[in-house]
Amino acid sequence: MTTLFDYSGVRYINPLTDFGFKRIFGDKEVMKAFLTDLLQPSSPIKDLVFLDKELGPDNETFRGVIYDLRCMTEDGGEFIVEMQNRGQEHFSERILYYLSRSFSNQKGSGGKDWDYRLKPIYGVFFLNFHMKGFKPRYLRTIQMTVSETGELFSDKLKAFTLEIPDFKDKSEDYPKTKIEYWLYILANMQNFKGQLPFIQKQPVFKKVGIISEIAHLTPDDLRSYDKNMDTIRTNNEVMSFARNEGREEGIKEGIKEGIKEGIYKVAKSMKGMGLPMVQITQATGLSEDEIATL
Repeated sequence: MTTLFDYSGVRYINPLTDFGFKRIFGDKEVMKAFLTDLLQPSSPIKDLVFLDKELGPDNETFRGVIYDLRCMTEDGGEFIVEMQNRGQEHFSERILYYLSRSFSNQKGSGGKDWDYRLKPIYGVFFLNFHMKGFKPRYLRTIQMTVSETGELFSDKLKAFTLEIPDFKDKSEDYPKTKIEYWLYILANMQNFKGQLPFIQKQPVFKKVGIISEIAHLTPDDLRSYDKNMDTIRTNNEVMSFARNEGREEGIKEGIKEGIKEGIYKVAKSMKGMGLPMVQITQATGLSEDEIATL
């Protein structure tokens, strides 16, 4: 089969691509193991079901939401699991919006006698960047508390951000915790030539390795992965062009504003070419609202 890229010498897919991420965490066994390690419940998660990834808008005025992965555990907890490769200006607000949309989707589940009792919603966001405006840390847990006392206001909403960059190109003795093992695997999988590390400590990594091997992809899967990799290459070229445009603008307007102006120019051009909104947001890091105004 002819592909756009030469995968000889490469054993595993890139888990930070849309295809790779959904292939790995779209496996029920892998997702259960990961969520158990993240939440550290008193007993392992026994079962989960994957839900429809798309929530339609409440009305024609508002936007719907398409998640990367969405699942529910046997106790009714709903998990939104996302992979983000590029930072966005208002990413913290995006997290709130995603969780709020899932909350609002529960409003009619109890009929007219519904007493506002909510099922818990958890957001898990893998980030291939450090969140702007926050101190870098590989795991950040966000929930509602009372400022004056530190008391937990509600246990129905919780978000986790997991920052990957600090684990790139580190030695295998760098990670110490279960979540650090996961982030190390994701950050470095494409460099592994043999079996994935930490299998004795995390048996599920054997399954992760099997489903991530390029040799195990069907022809259709390989075509999808190849297309995904080409999109990433295009996005990187777009960002490189935007930076070059920004440098030229920066001579007149200042580097920061110049780069921003360059990104806007590229996004406007991509929009004029009729490219999908999701590809423009991935390539430029701009929000859909920002692109809509161009």
